Amino acid sequence: MVAIPLAVMSVMASAFVHSVVSPAQYVLSEVQRILDEESSRMDAITRIAVIGFSVLVLLAASALFIFGESLLEFVIAVFLLAGIVAMSGTFIRNHVSTRPLNERERAACEIGAGQDVTFRVATGEFGQTINGLAAGVFPAYKIILINEHSFEALDDEYIAMIAAHELGHVDENHAVVSLVEAVVLTAPSLLSVRYFVQHHWMLFLVAGSAVLVGRVVFAWIRRRLEYRADRYAANLLEDPHQVANGLRALRDARMAEIADEQSPGSLYERAIRRIRHCWTRILSTHPPIDDRISHVERLMER
Repeated sequence: MVAIPLAVMSVMASAFVHSVVSPAQYVLSEVQRILDEESSRMDAITRIAVIGFSVLVLLAASALFIFGESLLEFVIAVFLLAGIVAMSGTFIRNHVSTRPLNERERAACEIGAGQDVTFRVATGEFGQTINGLAAGVFPAYKIILINEHSFEALDDEYIAMIAAHELGHVDENHAVVSLVEAVVLTAPSLLSVRYFVQHHWMLFLVAGSAVLVGRVVFAWIRRRLEYRADRYAANLLEDPHQVANGLRALRDARMAEIADEQSPGSLYERAIRRIRHCWTRILSTHPPIDDRISHVERLMER
């Protein structure tokens, strides 16, 4: 019986590190990046002020969850969390190094020219992988980023596939799921801290277990949304073969990037890698690319 509480406490400890330490490191590195950029002092002050305001809002919401006593305080905390996530498109626009698309990149993303969404190219450290990202709930804040390295590693037809896939997330408002997930998972995480401080061990275990189950459930939902975005891209491009070929190119490029990490290693290293791989698949927000390819290929047969 002791193993169950210990397991839940270890999960909550890792969640605390992930939820507090990692964002704190990100905030500090983000402030340092803004200070290192060659921009005006007013622009740097404004962007750092936005970061500071976001942190204060999150701290206020956390304090209300942990120390609040009335239902109104909990409702306000939920709205604060929802507001921060809903503005994610703006935060990404301000805090990720981006630039406008050049002529060649605009041509590759022409499929989204008539859509009510902003396309930008992610540069800097964030832009060095092959990826695309859609964010923002409200039309004025919707943004699609395509990493700079994607344009370097992939042909234009595959970039068009990435753009169409991300447009699927935008057009079907998949960001709403991320908003709900952030609020639903953050609330019991903060409540678990409250119950831990108050020594309500049963409620602490219930809240911690709810966070773990919620992460698994939302990860499964978001994997379903990736399949939907692939179907949307196939319909928008009117060519499932282009989507399947784009996914293959994406898979091959990523495999080349991580080839050095696939060394055999010791028995212990292989075991740890396999455990991590299984756990990652359970909590991953994206299905394996081979599964996505198979899904698109089934669309071709219809």
